[in-house]
Order: sequence, then C-alpha cells, then structure tokens
Amino acid sequence: MGATIVADSAYAQDVAAPQATSGSENSEDSGGIADIVVTAQKRSENIQRVGIAIQAFTSDRLEQLGIRSSTAIGEFTPGVSISGSVGGQNQNVSIRGVTQNDYSDVVESPNAVYFDDGYLPFQGAQNFALLDIERIEVQKGPQGTLFGRNATGGLVQYISRKPSFDDFSGFVDVQAGVLDSPTNPLRYTVEAAVGGPLSDKMAFRVAGKFEKQDPYLINKYPLGQTLGPVSGDGADLGNDRTYSLRAILAFRPSENFSSQLTGFISRRRMSTAPFEQGQTIAVLDGNGTWIDTLKAGADETRLSIGPGGVDAGWDPQNTGIFTPGPPRPLPGGDYFGYKEPSKNFVISSAHAFSDPGYVRLSGIDMKNVLEISSDVTLTSVSDYKAIQKRDHTNATGGPVGLTYQSSATDSWAFSQEARLNGQSGTFNWQAGLYYLHVHNISSGALGIGLAAQSVNSLSRQITNSFSGFGQADWTFAHNWKIIAGARYTREKKSVVFQQALYAQTNELYFPLRVGDPGFIANIGPNLDGSAYIDRTSEPLWTGKLQLEYAPTSDILIYAGVNRGVKAGGFNAQLPGGIRTPVALTPYKAEVLVNYEGGFKSSWLNNRLRVNASVFHYDYKNYQAFLFAGVGGIVINNDAKITGGELTVEARPMRGLNIVAGASYTHARVYDVPTDVTYSVIRSSVQPSYTPPWRTSLSARYTHRFLGGTLSETATMTYRDAMFFSIRNFSAIKDKSRSKFGVGLDWLDPTEKWTIGFNIENLTNERIKTTIFDVTSICGCTVDSYELPRTFSLRMRYSF
Repeated sequence: MGATIVADSAYAQDVAAPQATSGSENSEDSGGIADIVVTAQKRSENIQRVGIAIQAFTSDRLEQLGIRSSTAIGEFTPGVSISGSVGGQNQNVSIRGVTQNDYSDVVESPNAVYFDDGYLPFQGAQNFALLDIERIEVQKGPQGTLFGRNATGGLVQYISRKPSFDDFSGFVDVQAGVLDSPTNPLRYTVEAAVGGPLSDKMAFRVAGKFEKQDPYLINKYPLGQTLGPVSGDGADLGNDRTYSLRAILAFRPSENFSSQLTGFISRRRMSTAPFEQGQTIAVLDGNGTWIDTLKAGADETRLSIGPGGVDAGWDPQNTGIFTPGPPRPLPGGDYFGYKEPSKNFVISSAHAFSDPGYVRLSGIDMKNVLEISSDVTLTSVSDYKAIQKRDHTNATGGPVGLTYQSSATDSWAFSQEARLNGQSGTFNWQAGLYYLHVHNISSGALGIGLAAQSVNSLSRQITNSFSGFGQADWTFAHNWKIIAGARYTREKKSVVFQQALYAQTNELYFPLRVGDPGFIANIGPNLDGSAYIDRTSEPLWTGKLQLEYAPTSDILIYAGVNRGVKAGGFNAQLPGGIRTPVALTPYKAEVLVNYEGGFKSSWLNNRLRVNASVFHYDYKNYQAFLFAGVGGIVINNDAKITGGELTVEARPMRGLNIVAGASYTHARVYDVPTDVTYSVIRSSVQPSYTPPWRTSLSARYTHRFLGGTLSETATMTYRDAMFFSIRNFSAIKDKSRSKFGVGLDWLDPTEKWTIGFNIENLTNERIKTTIFDVTSICGCTVDSYELPRTFSLRMRYSF
C-alpha cells in the first residue's frame, strides 16, 4: 500500500505475499524471511552476505507500498532524506547528510543514480515515474571504486524487469485516488506491461505508464495584488502528468553470449512550482550583515531587526532595489502587505500557469555479456541519455507580479564501460575501463515583471571523464575475507558562462543561448559584460579496503575504510542571487573518507533479522550550497559526519511481518559564512536535509479471506527537525514530523486479480519538502509540502 513505511533491506522482500517475489527465494513454506539477490558489487549476491549497508525493494514490495516515483524510496530507508527544488517538482536523494542543494541543471548530485547500468547525470531528471521495475537498490556510503566519481554519499540503482525466454506474462494496473484538499483533486495512474519469447534466442518486454494529478492548491489571484500589472493565468497549482514508455529486446544467440537493448522515453508536464508563502524578517548585526531570518509575528511592522531590536531598514546586499520603504504595509505581512488567505491549500500567486514546465527524458542502453570461460566474463555497457527541461516559479510565492524565475536545459550524455569479472577458487576479481561525456546547455532566468525584461545566466559545460578500476576479494581461513579496490579518474571540464539581458514579452519564453530572440546585451559575469570562460583537468582517485568475518552462515561482520570523491565544478549563478566575485566561480573536488563497521545477522531459523552499521565521515572540501536572494553558489568547507543505523525485521508468526528501523546522524560543516563577503562565519552548522533522528515502524499481516488472500498494513515514520539551508537560519527549519498510513489489498483465488485501498498521510500532516529564504526580495519564504491526505483504490490484473 502507498502508505507503508519500512526501514530494512531485507524487508524489500515480500515474505508472506501469495504472489511470486521477483529476484528472491520464496520461503513461505519455512515461515522464514525470504532472501533477496542484489548486484551492489556488480555481481549477483545474497544481500545478507554483502558487507555494505543496502536497502533493496523488489517489484512486489514496490507494488504493495504503492511507491510511484523514483525518490519515494527515501521515506523507506534509514539515513536517507529527499532534497528538492521548484516546489518539490525536482527531487534528489540525500544519503547520510551528503546532499546537493544547488539546483542548477549543470550540477551533478553526490549520490549517483544508475538506471539499468547506465549513469544518469542530470539531477533535474532524477524524480521520475517508476515503470515495470524489477528491483531498486540503495547503497549507503561511498561507492566510487566500482561506480566512479559522484557516488560520494552512495547511489541508487533502478533495475527494469527483464524479458523472459520461458513464457509470456504481463499486467494491467489502474489506480485512482482523491487528495484531501478543498477541491478534492483526483490522481490516477494506468500502467501496463507485456513480454515473452519471440523465439528460443530472442525475447521482448514493453511497458507503458500514464499518471495524472489535478491541482491541489487553490489560487485566489489577484487577491492581495498591490503592485504592477496582473500577470500569469491565475492557475491553480500542483497539477502534474507523465507519459512513460520502455521497450527491451533480449538476444541470446549462444550459451556464452547475451545482449540486451533498452530504449525509453518519458514526457512530463507540470504547473508553475506549487509554492506557498511564509512571512519572515531578517536579523542584522551592527555592521548590517544578515545573520538570521525569523518568522514574522502577527504584529510585525519592521523590515528587519537590528541591534537592540530597532528597525534596521533592509539588508544592503540587495541595495533596496526590491524593497518599499518602512513600515510593512500590513502587520505580519510581507513587504507588499500580503498574507496568505489560508493555510488550507489556498494561495494567491502571480505568475501562475497550468503547465509551463516539462521534463523530456529519453535514452538507449545496450548491455553485452560474453562468458570467455567458466571463470571469466566480459561485460560491455553503452548508454546514451538526453534531457530537455523547463520549469517556472513565482519567486515570491505571492500576488505581487514583481519577479519570476525559470530555468531550462538541453543536455545529453554518453557513457561506455567495459569490465572483466573473474573467479579462481576463493578469489574474486573485476577490472574495467569507463568513459563519460556530458554536454550541458542550461539557462536560469530572473524575470522582472514590471520591466518586461529578464536577466539570464547562460551556461555551456562539457565534461569528459576517463577512469580505470579494479577490485578483488579473497576468502581465507574459511570464514575471513579481505576486499581491496581502487579507481583512478581523469576529469576534464570546460565552461562558458554568460549573463545577458533579454526583452521578455512572454514569461514562458526560455532563451538558452546568447543571441536568441529578445537578446538586448551581455551584462556579466565579468565587470565589462564578457563571459567567464575556463577549463579544468583534475586527477581523482577512490579506494576501498575492508575486512569481513562470517563466524556462521547467518552472521556477517565487516569493517573497513572507503574513499569517495565528487569532482569540482563551476558556479553558474542564477541572477538575483548573492553577488558573487568571479574568483568564486570554480569550486574544488570534495573528498570523503568513510570509516565504517557493521553486521548482518539472521536468527530463529531466519524468522528474525538484525542489521546494523556505524560510520564516521571525514570530509575535505565538502561542497556546501550557500543560498541567498533567489539563487546561490557552491563553496568548499570541511565537514564531519558520524552516525549509525539499525534495522530489525521479525516474522513471529506465519503471515505477519514487523519491521522497525532507526538512524542517527550527527553532521557538522565548519566555518560557513552567512554570505560571500565572509564577514560573519559560523563555526559549525548542520547540513541541510539531515535530521539527526529517523525512525519507522511497519506491520503487515497476510491471511486467507473469501477464498483469496487479504493483506493489512499499518505504518508510522518519524523524522527529527531539520534545516533546508546550510546557513541554518531559524525560519528555514521545519519541526519534527510523524506520518501514518494504513492499507488493505485482496488477491483473488486465481491469483490474477488484486483489489486494494489505502490512505496515505492519515493525519493530514503538513510536511515541508522545501523552504527557500527569499526574505531579501519580499520578506518571505517560499515553501512546498508533501501531498495532503490521499485516499486511493487500485485494481490489477496479472497474466
């Protein structure tokens, strides 16, 4: 059911479900917890025998949990959070405090995403609809030895369901739901797949999916509009629709050679970012430096708070360009006298359109496997992906049509990997070469509504990355194993970064290149208006050394050190943000050294599993994102992160599965400035999207009912309070939150039809997903939230 929250890698297995569990051994007869096979080390292994903290989800568990999107797994994994931008329309995974808040489309995440062995470098495309998935694996901790740079915090692998050479199979799945907001918007999904043999040497599988969600934020615009002409369509916000299609052709001409060709396409349309506004006030020190942001009280009339509580006017960072004179027109309102009419999904937003944003993602992937001998295998993976993306945001979230923000990208990437895997007795090894090319063209625009102009940051960045890697493990003394590996990467990047002024008679026009229609003049980033042009070539290396001990077949103990690295890059600063010296445009590679130990264990004839890990990260040049205005830059700071994770899964009786999980993360980033002048530096701050505590509890009971099988699920999750910005200002923190869910599903006696009902976010908790501090332009934050309470029905036919 969609509300189910779990917290253990082993719980990715459906141990009691009557359906076959993909990629696992059904152990219902024994009453134990079923095993699951993963490829975390690029070979098939039982998850309990791999000395890595892994969370895995099979297709059956994804169906039962109602997981619809790629990032929803973050709720189900200890130590993992979801970071976001554009009102939550863009989302990324944050693992153990390692996150990338810079939402620029030229930036790659420090947590790598792989789709069917192919790397996905576009962080704006990492929130996608799940389509006919066989398995998802979340690997925590640096994975750079086997998976390369930019897997500093870990990685997520999405593995498609493969064609069968044995028989035809497929399904049709229809889901419909209603969101608990004043207009009762609908959400529905239709997914189908079919596949099977075309001959004894060829098989196929085709899958498609359509998702649609109605808007859930009611827009009362132009209510409260006080400045400038009416702008936008006044559309309600939060609507989203996606079409996805994938085809896989598998070829097996001989016993020692196989080939798989995968092609996919996805089209997503979405509204202007579904932001709501919160009113704020800045705190300035005696030098006029911004040192905190507070939520504005109901009677607040000051523009900012200076020493002794006096009204200090406004932050000189923005020179008062956007700011009317004191006092605030309405006590407790923003600078323009606006307060949201209601916190019950009612807003008044200028620059609001029903479908200005889109993500068009497509790709093709070929994997060839040749068994050179019984002990040596050669694997080749060729992958191409392309993205065209647009998004649109009301920069203040309110009715004053002062300014809007938009971004666009048109990028593609190609990667090629060739690796050898071998085995000789108790010695396993693999070695390979890898090449990645990313061609990124992107633009960020700040539209000035009153002037019908926009300031655009135009960036063209090209990345070429070459690497060689190897890893080996040796089992000695029967139950001891040592693992060692290393990877060397040479990364080359070039960038052309230009800021330009455009005439903007249509705010949904997205120029991508200097000279596009509407071009007026180049204005930066250099003082003479010229472009910033640079290139880098840097060596990077990652490595792993680990010792494992298996005293019995049910217990694995491991400890080791792992070095991860994320390449440096260039800031393509969005206009309207903090004014940044050109010298800060490039930033350095970050290096993470992880010291980690843990154990995996099974007890009571596999009816109880207890897994735990502890870790300490020593971070050099952590890539922190300093946000101010409506944009920001990446800066380098040192950091340390220490934590642990515990998961317990029990099957005390046939059909009953109980899972409890918890994680604790103590993370500090050191010597972080409040702005690029470095006039005020905080000795240590908490990384964004890093709650100290996360816990979850889930129970699922499956039993016979009306000749079929009924499953009942109840869940609870809790996360600690957390910041949404590295500056740790008071108004950019959300309090601790709990979330509950319940669900039922019934499988008919033929095991072909499934009917289900579930309630997500049972108590209708308002859980924030993003907070952006735009106090400098409106005396407010723009906030987005998880979906309200949702009631859903589901019917599925499998064949």
